[in-house]
Amino acid sequence: MPTTVLLADGIASGWMMAGGAAAVTLLASCWGYVQTAYQHLLSRILVPVTASGYAADALLLYLKSNFRASRFGPREYLGWMLFVRPKQRVQLVPMEITPRSGKVYWLGMRPLWVSRQWGAPEEVDSGSNAREFSEECVRLVFLRGMFDADRLMVAAAEWYNRQVMENPELQGRRHSVRYIHGTAGRSEKYGEASRKSAPSSPGDVRSCLHHRSLTWSLADVGMHGTGNERPTERLALCEEARELVQEAIRWKESETWYKQRNIPWRRGWLLHGRPGTGKTALARAVAEELDLPVFAYDLASLFNSEFQEAWSEMLAQVPCMALIEDIDAVFDGRKNVSSGNDRQSLTFDCLLNGIDGIQRADGVLLVITTNCLEKVDPALGRPDPQTGSSRPGRIDRVVELGPLDAAGRRQLVRAILAEAPAEWDGLIAAGTGDTAAQFQERCARQALDLKYRPAGRFPDANPAPSRGAEGADRGVNGRAPQGVSAGVSVLR
Repeated sequence: MPTTVLLADGIASGWMMAGGAAAVTLLASCWGYVQTAYQHLLSRILVPVTASGYAADALLLYLKSNFRASRFGPREYLGWMLFVRPKQRVQLVPMEITPRSGKVYWLGMRPLWVSRQWGAPEEVDSGSNAREFSEECVRLVFLRGMFDADRLMVAAAEWYNRQVMENPELQGRRHSVRYIHGTAGRSEKYGEASRKSAPSSPGDVRSCLHHRSLTWSLADVGMHGTGNERPTERLALCEEARELVQEAIRWKESETWYKQRNIPWRRGWLLHGRPGTGKTALARAVAEELDLPVFAYDLASLFNSEFQEAWSEMLAQVPCMALIEDIDAVFDGRKNVSSGNDRQSLTFDCLLNGIDGIQRADGVLLVITTNCLEKVDPALGRPDPQTGSSRPGRIDRVVELGPLDAAGRRQLVRAILAEAPAEWDGLIAAGTGDTAAQFQERCARQALDLKYRPAGRFPDANPAPSRGAEGADRGVNGRAPQGVSAGVSVLR
């Protein structure tokens, strides 16, 4: 074959390859536009809607309550460890959730396709109260004309607001406990999992409202009730603590009064004293009596951004209680002494800005506890003989909880040893100087000793079990050993 023909064929092949490559490049660069055009044309028939954060929770709750879920298709379940009140213990509660692969919901004869996806829109800034328990999104797809997306979202938001405020499934209860922890000091192998992916305590059922429980109704799970007795009446309180209880009740009832006078509707307490004097118990009982959700902050595990985001989310749940325990274990003055990692942990300035910064904190009852008052910086709050605190607006009252007085010891011993009045005076005298937790343990040991001694110490040889008191284990959800009276309880 002549050389000229071979050369011409090679040139032609080269041009064809170059043209093909150019066509592929052009198609790749325009593929995004092709997809956009396709989605635009498809949206004339099918309407896609994506919601995240609170909006996603609102839609799922609205669909659960007002739509009928299809019985066909894949199913997805999860189980949460929740406190079951009829059983008086924490149990696994299985629940059905909307599957990630999607499910059809029906409103009459109108279908609505619903699926869950992972990842919130990037426009949701860190610290915004548009975030909630998870980073999941909800995607809806329906035929055009079947639903109005705006009206559906508004209806879901109004339904969600009514459920959160009135909460008929939870019999109107708002009190729950949510533990706020971050990722400071966490090993890299554990990653930085979201703090909001599940209930943070067996009593927190707010994130379960849009799921279908297979066993117990939501009215049967969550924080255990206290019957007709006021939670603070179960405690042996000193005079200062009783004053705080009354102050909290008046504060909760005076929202309008505060706002009419342009006074921030908030209170801040610093409770100090020896371990076991009942600081946490008092905070828990006040929150339970006022039906306030509790947000318990683990400052040692939080970075600045995590604290700011969590505090902002909490403000969407007011009125509520913010609980910071043992602040002296985290801050010695203004220095964070809990840092155990290379990255910067929570700073004192960030803490102060959250408590009393540019963002109003109306509706927050702040309770901070410490065993060492000397380590608390005056900028947060120290005792002041004139105003009660060196920094009102952050800490308004500084109260020392000391050993139980004689009246408190008598109240406690009568509740625990109701069957043995002959033991009362001796225990009351022996318990002089005891903290509440120490005296409760002293009485409990004596009651159990009498219970298992040979018959004859009690009027009834086989007395009915006493009312089981909450024990002295520290924590907002503490439970007690059986056989100790619940008439009065004390927690550290």
